[in-house]
Amino acid sequence: MKDKWPCHLTYHSILHTIDVANVCNTYISHYAIDKDNADLIRIAAISHDIGYLISPVNHEELGIKEIEPFLKKELNERQIATVNGLIRATKVPQKPTTFYEEILADADLDYLGRTDYNKLSKELFKEFIYYNVLETKEEWLQVQVDFLENHDYHTAFAKENRSSQKMLTLQEIKSKIRPQK
Repeated sequence: MKDKWPCHLTYHSILHTIDVANVCNTYISHYAIDKDNADLIRIAAISHDIGYLISPVNHEELGIKEIEPFLKKELNERQIATVNGLIRATKVPQKPTTFYEEILADADLDYLGRTDYNKLSKELFKEFIYYNVLETKEEWLQVQVDFLENHDYHTAFAKENRSSQKMLTLQEIKSKIRPQK
């Protein structure tokens, strides 16, 4: 994967994939998830952004199609459906329907409630510029405010361990926005 990752994917990179997988491992340990389900969560964690290699638009579905041949060699239909559901749960706005989907959704956006938010969000800003999603820092600040205000963590673990830092980050970003005249 690392060799195929384009340079313009500065946030949705192999580092993000590793981060999400590591955060999932924290959840797996915290909730004492059995090995079979833990393996499915880990597969989804390392696969959830593969679709970005094709396009950022609908990348979850593109990634599901991309990994299907590999999954068919190792997993049964129920397991594949579970992995697919986990990957779909990362689509923004997130709408997980199972506890394991909540875990992956929260792991994917874990950085929102961490002290390394600013560093990681700068990488996402670079991607937004590359894809012409926005043009200015002021637009970026407002996008961040809107996203943070509308985002909710799903698991009790994330709510307890990430929400307060997320609110601090939100206030910090709001303080940078110039008042409109």
